[in-house]
Amino acid sequence: MKGPEVRLERLSWPEIKNAMAGGKTTAIIVAAASEQHGPHLPEATDALLGEGLALRLAWRLGNALVAPIIRPGCSDHHLGFPGTISISPELLTAIINSYLESLRRHGFRQFFVFSSHGGNFPVLARLADEGLPSDVIVVSDLAGFAGAMLGALRPFGREDKTIPHADASETAEMLVLHPDLVHMERAEKGYIGEISLAELQERGLRAVTKNGVLGDPVGATAEMGEAVLNALVDFLAAHAPTPVTSPMTPVTRDSS
Repeated sequence: MKGPEVRLERLSWPEIKNAMAGGKTTAIIVAAASEQHGPHLPEATDALLGEGLALRLAWRLGNALVAPIIRPGCSDHHLGFPGTISISPELLTAIINSYLESLRRHGFRQFFVFSSHGGNFPVLARLADEGLPSDVIVVSDLAGFAGAMLGALRPFGREDKTIPHADASETAEMLVLHPDLVHMERAEKGYIGEISLAELQERGLRAVTKNGVLGDPVGATAEMGEAVLNALVDFLAAHAPTPVTSPMTPVTRDSS
């Protein structure tokens, strides 16, 4: 699936200006992570999946551009595995607020924030609970997000119930978006069973799963990945803001 370039970091400022003048005044902001994803997926998995989802969502909406993916994220519970980098909830909150402040100054009218990493959802939930400006929508429903992933696998005979991490759903998505980074010969079953994010964060993944996997990636296919990606874009699009149609007025900082 391909469409026009909508990633800010791959566009020049005149291209961004022209895109916004043409109506692309919604900014999609994705909080991802840089953390272990089992023996068969790269540390960049959440960032790569977040970007892939954001691109497809922007093409679906038709009025959005994609901000640079935020990573690292809140991944303390993955630090038992080499390579994981984690930041505090306070820092993630500050980064999201900095994105909003910067992009709002340039004339973006709406902001759609979601996470491709489970550990960031409590931060997004707290932002939503504290109250957000009317131009910001945050998706903080981890159960809904994970449910869309796992639900897309049921037609393929998969009935995984744990929080998906390096499982069949994420592995299948990567087989669509970045198959060169997937090592299916190393894929192996991880922890199978229901567990809450709070328990994972308290105990750490190393105490729950020796290989860093939640679920079973064995047998994942690109066909499954397309189903998962479509389900997640449908889920996100259902939460997306209604387009603003009034004239764009860039916000300028008071120099006084």
